[in-house]
Amino acid sequence: MKKKFQRYRHAIGLFARIIAAAAIIAVIIWKFRELQNIDVRALVEASSSTLAAILTILGVYLIKGITFVVPASLVYIAVGMAFKPVAAIFINLAGILIEIFVSYLAGIILGGDFVTRKLEGNKYGAKILSLQSNRKNSAIFAVRFLPVFPIDLVSLFLGAIRMKLLPYILVSLGGIMPRVILFTLLGDGIYDYIPMKAIIPVAAILIAVMLIVWIIRYIIKSRKEEAPVYIPLCESGNAVIFDTDMGPDCDDAGAWALLLKYAEKYNFRILGAANCTSNKYANGVIRAIGGNEIYVGQHIGEKILPDGDRYNKAVTEKYFADAKDACRADDDVDFYRNLLLKADKNSVTVITVGTFSNIAKILDAEPKLFNSKVKAIVAMAGKFPKGKEFNIESDIPAAKTVLEKFGNAIIFSDFEIGADVVAGFEEEKENNPVYDCYKLYVGKEPYKRSSWDLTAVHFAAEGEGKFYGLTPAMRVSIDDEGCMLTEKDKHSNRYFMKRMVAADVLARHLEDEIFCC
Repeated sequence: MKKKFQRYRHAIGLFARIIAAAAIIAVIIWKFRELQNIDVRALVEASSSTLAAILTILGVYLIKGITFVVPASLVYIAVGMAFKPVAAIFINLAGILIEIFVSYLAGIILGGDFVTRKLEGNKYGAKILSLQSNRKNSAIFAVRFLPVFPIDLVSLFLGAIRMKLLPYILVSLGGIMPRVILFTLLGDGIYDYIPMKAIIPVAAILIAVMLIVWIIRYIIKSRKEEAPVYIPLCESGNAVIFDTDMGPDCDDAGAWALLLKYAEKYNFRILGAANCTSNKYANGVIRAIGGNEIYVGQHIGEKILPDGDRYNKAVTEKYFADAKDACRADDDVDFYRNLLLKADKNSVTVITVGTFSNIAKILDAEPKLFNSKVKAIVAMAGKFPKGKEFNIESDIPAAKTVLEKFGNAIIFSDFEIGADVVAGFEEEKENNPVYDCYKLYVGKEPYKRSSWDLTAVHFAAEGEGKFYGLTPAMRVSIDDEGCMLTEKDKHSNRYFMKRMVAADVLARHLEDEIFCC
């Protein structure tokens, strides 16, 4: 809903800018001669009262600020001739205030990167831009003071670069005031040296060019902004590979059960589950929860977390008469290779809630295959903005390999996201392997545990929204001690989840999803 609202807002903003710019250009074309030769004195003489005359003059200033083509000298002198000197000066200053405010708003509407680049390419514009960025208001005052800089175009530029409004008003009035007083009292001889007739068509052309370029850039930028960092499984329908260290903690069992429920709810396929530990009974728990037909792979080689037997062996033997058969598994690399060779390009999401051991091995063996088929990794791992975490520390080289060799997006559910989200079972459940895992691990009622792994599965399935947001893009590295280091980097495709609700609210939601069933 939020993303839709933002798209509507962008569309309305674009439409408003187009209408405003088109109206300005149309008025300039339609009333070009009249605006150049506007007879302010005749307007004043035709007014029914002094107040009406003043309002008429202020209206002329408003038009001048919008169209940029009304010659300033005609207005200043006509007001000076129609009113006493002091009154004429105050009326002209009030009009200038309206004019510079309206032109400033026009700069915001029509400005942006295009105007900034034009400023950088022009000796006067570049000077204005550099002075603004360095907060040298005294120099901008000098630019306002010199009559060689057209008031409305300078206002347009300053609006486009988003100069702060109050300094803009004070500096502009202070710099323009001597000019206004001079022209009001002494006439238009000085102003004759300014080539307004040449500036007017340039201003009109500039507005049209700015509008066209701005629309093109706005559309390109909007498309980029609308491209989501991660498309959740409920929308993408991507197939899933689940990679878990089932055994050292019980939230893996809860995460696996949650993924199975979401697969049924959102109609996406689970291709298989990989056990990243050296404990073969973890394979039996995966099948006890997910079914005997689940395709399972297991880490081989150097031992990783071999002693996770607080519930693995007991649950496997409870639900399978032939525990040995239930613990069967393909080797880790063969497991991934077999699944990915059959998958379409960018059609797989890997959810990992353990070490990166299996993923690092397939990336070493088949980097092109893995990168071409896996669209994203959602990982319960790391600590944000920096720190050590179990899944990273348990196989530091593997974490480094994945960060180095996987080219697509990685979404991290770091340690803090699920640490306080304590969820589990309030009541006893019969013939429920997830309940058995929690009971055997926790040891006493209520059988509840932090939901680190469940948050990764939850986000992978449903993405950003009520429960989660994402950080800006981050550059992520792992030092030799297993400490995760992060730094903002707009060119990166690594992101960290942000929890958007209180821990207890998320815990109750997760319990409603799986533990209460």
